[in-house]
Amino acid sequence: MKKWMIMIGLLSVTLAACSSNETTKEKTEDRATQDTPVAPSEGFYQEATDVKVDHIHGLGYPGAGDALMIASHNGPLLYEEGTWKETTSEKHDYMGFQAVADGFVSSGHPEPGSDYENPLGLLKSTNVGESFKQYAFAGEIDFHYLAASYHTDRIFVFNEMPADNLDNGFFYTDDYGQKWTTMDMKGFEADMMSNMAAHPDTPETVAIGTERGLYLSTDAGQSFSLFKEDMYVTYVTLSKNHAYVAELIDDKVQLVQIDLASKEANILSVPQLTKDNAVTYIATHPTNDQEISIVTMQNDVYQTTDSGATWNQLLTRGELTKE
Repeated sequence: MKKWMIMIGLLSVTLAACSSNETTKEKTEDRATQDTPVAPSEGFYQEATDVKVDHIHGLGYPGAGDALMIASHNGPLLYEEGTWKETTSEKHDYMGFQAVADGFVSSGHPEPGSDYENPLGLLKSTNVGESFKQYAFAGEIDFHYLAASYHTDRIFVFNEMPADNLDNGFFYTDDYGQKWTTMDMKGFEADMMSNMAAHPDTPETVAIGTERGLYLSTDAGQSFSLFKEDMYVTYVTLSKNHAYVAELIDDKVQLVQIDLASKEANILSVPQLTKDNAVTYIATHPTNDQEISIVTMQNDVYQTTDSGATWNQLLTRGELTKE
């Protein structure tokens, strides 16, 4: 039994991860099936004019579109063509939010008065949050640490809430929770982690940011190697060819693009940020690596469309930035 400590501003608790050799956890539910992605009903999203976001739990581009979604404590928001939009209902607290090619997967808690079971377990929406299906562990588990491969069904989780059908530890599933495979985590020697990141196309590839550097696995977490050392990573995301890593160097924030094949590192320009406002989430556009969006600890949201040469601030301390 080893202790894993979660780093900088995400969770300040010590978590236990089992290193069991057991390979599969089975549920008795029928195999999960995906619904066809559709647009939300007209009027479900409306322009947001007075929004204050207290907590941001993730961001990404759901449904392979151009709209950027942030998951907040009070429901999702979309940034599209220069405008922020908020939902008129279904304002759930999405934790572990991950955009995928046909929607998003997440966990979290339902909004007050909802009929959904709390916690939400493992869920997926294919209509940008107007509705979703709870596939596994509804009423049992809130997955704060979840990574989803954008173009495949592979989902990685760190489970901090042991349940009858899933122990405490690292697991992955390819069928939305019908079966779970234990990640052996051989070679992973860090004491803290920021997050897990799944490769968008290669389901066997997963990265973890740590205080020691960037760990990478090419066998679905059975073993890890220190892909890039001497980095204090606060968040990592993977695109087809690169890892995008936010790190702390003394009191400064740095954003690094690392080639997954050559390990060549390219430091990108980033807004002036300090340790108390470090980067907590990164998302890259699914078809355009030059578009990168970041979230900070103090709920600032920035976006670049030219690989960091210029940045546009979309939220300032959780409030809409005035043009």
